Amino acid sequence: MASNFFSQQDLARRNTRLLIALFTVAVLLLLILTNLLVALTFGFADTEAIQSGLQRGLFQPELLLWTSLVVLGAIGCAMLFKWMQLRKGGRVVAESLGGQRVAPDTADPRQRQLLNVVEEMALAANLPVPTVYILPERGINAFAAGYSPADAVIGVTQGCLEQLSRDELQGVIAHEFSHILNGDMRMNIKMIAVLNGILFVGHVGYLLLRGSRGAHIAARSSRNNKGGGGAAAILLLGLGFTILGYLGAFFGNLIKSAVSRQREYLADASAVQFTRNPAGIAGALKQIAASSRGTKISNHNADENSHLFFGEAISRWASIFATHPPLTDRIKRLEPGWNGKLPVARSEDANQVQPAQENETTDTSKASSPGQRLLAALPVLLLQSAHQPLQAEPLLLALLISDDETSRQKQLLCIREQGSVALLQDVDPLLSQIEPLTERQKLMLAQLSIPSLKTLTSIRFERFEQLLTQLIEADGELHLLEWAIAQLVDHIVASQFRSSEVLRHTSVTRFADITPAALQLLSLVANATSQDSAGCQQSFQAGLASLQLPADTAQPDSSYRAVQAQLPKLMAASPKVKEQLWQGIQASALSDGQLSEQQQVQLLALSLLLEIPYQPDLPS
Repeated sequence: MASNFFSQQDLARRNTRLLIALFTVAVLLLLILTNLLVALTFGFADTEAIQSGLQRGLFQPELLLWTSLVVLGAIGCAMLFKWMQLRKGGRVVAESLGGQRVAPDTADPRQRQLLNVVEEMALAANLPVPTVYILPERGINAFAAGYSPADAVIGVTQGCLEQLSRDELQGVIAHEFSHILNGDMRMNIKMIAVLNGILFVGHVGYLLLRGSRGAHIAARSSRNNKGGGGAAAILLLGLGFTILGYLGAFFGNLIKSAVSRQREYLADASAVQFTRNPAGIAGALKQIAASSRGTKISNHNADENSHLFFGEAISRWASIFATHPPLTDRIKRLEPGWNGKLPVARSEDANQVQPAQENETTDTSKASSPGQRLLAALPVLLLQSAHQPLQAEPLLLALLISDDETSRQKQLLCIREQGSVALLQDVDPLLSQIEPLTERQKLMLAQLSIPSLKTLTSIRFERFEQLLTQLIEADGELHLLEWAIAQLVDHIVASQFRSSEVLRHTSVTRFADITPAALQLLSLVANATSQDSAGCQQSFQAGLASLQLPADTAQPDSSYRAVQAQLPKLMAASPKVKEQLWQGIQASALSDGQLSEQQQVQLLALSLLLEIPYQPDLPS
């Protein structure tokens, strides 16, 4: 299963290169047409110039050069401007579409249900829990946006909440999680910046048309014939650029449709893989087809973001420009025996939700999906803490309190002195609830706390980050869970506050470039596999064999601190390199044919931090 996601991530990466190639062709065509337009306009503005131009050739080298430089500069600046806007990741996209952030501790029944579904999918896929936004739109639609899982957001329309059942909503959310895992988000967000450059030519034309109106009025009051020619030239130039703008829109829509439609089929299939319930996403598609509002988005930024959505966000005059396959085709792929009959469209009040609870299913035997069963097994008090911004901090601190009495007292004293007495009082009642939990459940609680921690102010987050580090260092040791939670905060939560933590592109395309780092990681996994030196060496050798490295390669001394220094380089590896790395890690971990709980937690933590697709064995 993981190999499939690696392959799809690599395909998304290749599609990004296709996007750049198509963009280059579109820019070249726009350059040629713009030079032709400017040359004609230059001649139209001055009859003497056109006669001279016909004698020397209409396309003068100086004019051609300056026109090309201006057009390329304008397109480049437009792309750079949009790229800088999008540096903070998915939340910028959500806010540009009018999205309102859903509070992690919301009491609204529909919003609580939505957050529970998102959490279930995140736990089942072993991904950071994304921030959720509600779009004030009546159509049934959703999107995922961001550069990586660390800064991903999921946006859902109000129509989704009001008109879809829980199973249907789960199918839609699973579809969006598939885009995150398949690597589509990074490609899609880059497409927004690239296409903004092409469409900029049309914006220039619109401004020139508006300017030419005033120039034409001034020219009519003037007796200077050249002034009239200049006004007409501006009008011609504005009209020409507007036409080129429509041509740019043509190219833009063609590019979007070329790289988007097959990814939607894939995300539908992956959603079934997540939920194990094809009726959920198929039912959502049927409701969309039956609804009079469909999937339309009225926000003025819907066009440039149309390829992000679950369904067609805007109306298209030609099917070749559609960013999504027809609804009937998508339904038939999910339900081959479908007879074409649609359900009666639900009203906005038809989908009633019971009053909000922290966990909708407290009995694990009644939970329907793997993620729901994982969520249902956690204590309600701890879930409440994870969902409340002011309680998420003491929860993470409590997760790190040692079982060893001496270390425990040092850590509690650190919270009191470096934090506050009030903070220590918040930590204390959580300790008895945390004590019986497994390491895996503790890691899941840390995942669930991510959206709450991202609501902190930057100053408060910085203080919390410092306190967390001091608490970990209080006992002088660094254990797996301590390292995992510290890295989760430093990379995933910090992406909200430090744009440098947002991984925007892959820079390592050869495994040889990360071999030293891979050996450090392999040694760490081998040390967790066996306590005796012979077993540890056997595990390391199994990893070497999988990576096709020499059997006599020395096993380096490794620790979580040593691996921590290698994380940025490992995270920047391409999907194919990560796939090779992960195969080596798994070969090492499974060298003795079994996985201990400690090994399972280690694999979960590594895949979460390295953004490697990994779905462990889930409760059936």
